[in-house]
Amino acid sequence: MKNKFAVVVTTIGEGAFLQRYIEQIEEEHVSGDATIIVIPDRKTPSTLFANCRSAGQRSVRVLCPTLEEQEDFLGRLGKIKDIIPYDSDNRRNVGYLMALEEGCDFIISIDDDNHCVSGQPYFGEHAVVVREDMEGEAVHCSNGWYNICELMETDPPGIYPRGFPYHARHVRQEQDLKVERGPVHINEGLWLQDPDVDAITWLACRPQAKGFHHRSLLLGGDTWTAINTQNTALARQAVAAFYFLRMGYPVAGLRIDRYGDIFAGYFCQACARHLAYGVRVGTPVARHARNAHDYLRDLREELGCILLVEELSEWLRELSLQGSTYQEAYLCLADMIDEAVEDFSGVIWDQQARDYFHLITGHMRTWIRAVDTIGL
Repeated sequence: MKNKFAVVVTTIGEGAFLQRYIEQIEEEHVSGDATIIVIPDRKTPSTLFANCRSAGQRSVRVLCPTLEEQEDFLGRLGKIKDIIPYDSDNRRNVGYLMALEEGCDFIISIDDDNHCVSGQPYFGEHAVVVREDMEGEAVHCSNGWYNICELMETDPPGIYPRGFPYHARHVRQEQDLKVERGPVHINEGLWLQDPDVDAITWLACRPQAKGFHHRSLLLGGDTWTAINTQNTALARQAVAAFYFLRMGYPVAGLRIDRYGDIFAGYFCQACARHLAYGVRVGTPVARHARNAHDYLRDLREELGCILLVEELSEWLRELSLQGSTYQEAYLCLADMIDEAVEDFSGVIWDQQARDYFHLITGHMRTWIRAVDTIGL
């Protein structure tokens, strides 16, 4: 492949996922190009460090920085340390920045309960984000939204990925497929077994993904979808627009959580589209053996975000950004969010919601300063 890449993951487990990824790296003969960056947290057991050291004795480089090493690293990058809390999946931002400092050409973001499937290419599929010219079928949807779960056989059918706006669900629309080509900077892989759906869907029907239709698609320039961080690759440049939003704040009396990656995916899509870089969905498919969840608690934490996405997602689709780099486009987006949220009027948009996004735009600017300190 000859492109350096990093697999970035946070965990409070013992690292059982490592062996399968290392085997896959060896099977695809990309050991010399790969680094696995495991970001522990305060709840992570000490056995993880031993397991990472053991895994790193094979052909693959494994980094597992201690909390002190993470603090030292972030301390060199300005005020970014102040906005990445402990005991949060927001810690994966540390891994993204470390991957940039390692000089990686692209990153693959995973969760520790996602596993690559034996006998199928994984890293080679994600490497589409460093190809100069990608040709494939692009889907154009008349309502501007494509449901990536259509690429899977699910039980029950008709489910949607977490973060997909409700106003765009179950809408009769036309789809047009066209062969298109160009560079792709975001690649969203799908999942077998437990699909990444929201708590409402889990509570309603406990869906299962039983198969994949062996077809990947590009998203047309007029068509969007929800992007997460479970099995997703980004070109190095795009990481500048992929800050995982800090959650845990009160909005309209609800404590929001579990959508930091969803907002990151939408913001990165906006910047990539402005810069004429594409989004691909489909392969590689991972097996998602979901960790235990309290779905009623998840619902409580997701509900505010679901309501925020309803208005924010449509606003993003109509946006006209400025800038010739991801950094410039992302900073432009931050400025436009600051202005736009003052006029949003949906049920969730009280002063707490507006204050939250003003806080987040400050974080976005801090993120760019950290990225610029490392350099793209």
